[in-house]
Amino acid sequence: MNMKELRRIFILLLICSGCAVVKQKEVIKDDKANALLETQYFKVFTEATKHALLGSYRISVNLFNACIKQFPDRPAPYYQLSSIYLRSNNLPLAKEYAEKAVRLDSLNVWYIIQLANIYQYNNEFEKAIEYNHKALKIRNDDQLRYNLSLLYNKIRKNSEAIDMIYQMDAEVRESKEVLMVKHNIFHQMMNYDSAIISLKQITQFFPEDITGWGMLAEYLSEIGRNEYAKHTYKEIIDRDPNNSIAYLSFGEFYLKNKQIDSAFILFEKAMVLSDLKIEDKISFISGFFDDQKFLIDNLERINNLLEKIDVKSRKFPFYAAKTDLYMKIEDFKSAQTYIDSALIYEKSNYNLWEQAIIISTYLQDNENVIRLADECFLFFKDKPMINYFRANALHREREFERALVDIDTILYKSTEKEMRVQAYNLAAEIFRDMNQFHKSDSCFENILSIDSENLIVRNNYAYYLSLREENLEKAEELSIYTIEREPENATYLDTYGWILYKLKKYELAKSYIEKSIRKGAYNNAEVLEHYGDIMLKVDKCKDAIEAYEKALLIEPSDILEQKVLQTKKSCN
Repeated sequence: MNMKELRRIFILLLICSGCAVVKQKEVIKDDKANALLETQYFKVFTEATKHALLGSYRISVNLFNACIKQFPDRPAPYYQLSSIYLRSNNLPLAKEYAEKAVRLDSLNVWYIIQLANIYQYNNEFEKAIEYNHKALKIRNDDQLRYNLSLLYNKIRKNSEAIDMIYQMDAEVRESKEVLMVKHNIFHQMMNYDSAIISLKQITQFFPEDITGWGMLAEYLSEIGRNEYAKHTYKEIIDRDPNNSIAYLSFGEFYLKNKQIDSAFILFEKAMVLSDLKIEDKISFISGFFDDQKFLIDNLERINNLLEKIDVKSRKFPFYAAKTDLYMKIEDFKSAQTYIDSALIYEKSNYNLWEQAIIISTYLQDNENVIRLADECFLFFKDKPMINYFRANALHREREFERALVDIDTILYKSTEKEMRVQAYNLAAEIFRDMNQFHKSDSCFENILSIDSENLIVRNNYAYYLSLREENLEKAEELSIYTIEREPENATYLDTYGWILYKLKKYELAKSYIEKSIRKGAYNNAEVLEHYGDIMLKVDKCKDAIEAYEKALLIEPSDILEQKVLQTKKSCN
């Protein structure tokens, strides 16, 4: 609570306590007992007031209750308790004590206004209006009329609200706050001409305040008075040609009316002005990124806005925005360039490092992933996700031993289930590429001990066993589990069909591969090749050749081409 507020409360307390003494009008006889009671009351009341000012509400409440116990017909303690409960946001008690204070002294305007305010806070607007009117009868005050205009507006009694405004003194009636209230009321009444006049009055009474002109222009645009709006926007710019907000607002007007070229001409003018912070310029431009179609259709225009930003101001926000722009249109190569520049300014931003590494991972730029990870670890020591990305890049570069070091680091440092699953899965792939198949299988087993229902791992594990023609019964068991849970999954159906092929169950294998093709694998070269192999086993050479040729069109391969030639030769 600031000193100004403390002084205001203290004055009110003195007034209230004074009122309490005056209102009693008791003829105090020269009686020592009565004098002592009054002295004790005043002392307790003063002490309670002091504690209230200091925020010691529990003590203050007890002392004010003591005052009430001594003199239950004096309103001041009730008023003070109401104030304490109001500050404590205890509206029921605040209301109860305010009502008691008003019943005891129905002419004290402070008590009445407090009760009116409590009714307003409690959304009892009719009661708030009633007590504001009572206060107004006691004290002629335009602030009360202003409150009444707001309250009438709340309950949609707009004629009464306007009447309250017209009863105010001209000086008050012509203030910005009152004119805005009048504008809002007329708008609710759909009296748009009067709503416009209220905003126009703001521009007349405060011609140097460009905000009023802006509100007028935006309102005119909102209600479809486009020519008047355009005229007003031009007047704003004539009055303040270096106001970037005016150009942006005018541009938004043109954009709303599908005049995109005109809009971006104004946006570009705003970008070169110096009154708008670079962060605000970037924030405005970034607003276009959320609409994918608009962004793609107007990519050059939006990019030009960014390029209008002064070169000397191009720091982190600029490069981050450029990165986001290219990420949105999936131009990851350009995004990579700009995020590297962003990192120059924000090396302590971990999320930025991770995003940069993800972009390079997507581009399969393994060298850059490894470089970024190495640099990231200079600033962030314990980030298992960075170890994972680096291990993945090292795997692609066939630096298996270095990749496994990162995997071991993840498994040592991370207890997160998903992270450990990903680490074991990558390790399984690495060991497989090293022809250390039992270690690969062991990694898959570790994953299933963590997450026994992991369908992707079950499918991959089963498929790799089938390729090696090892433990096909286990492969079949793993694969059945996946298709029982996702019977429409083309990948899982293909794996199961291939395992059945390896088990020499050709007719059954054929049915599952055909179902895989029906469920979406008709453009998958590997599945079509599987189907061709099965067709050969069931003596359907023509179907086998057709499947191989379709696969060859999708994914050209010398090996597959040779298979087509050999099949044609053997089938003739």
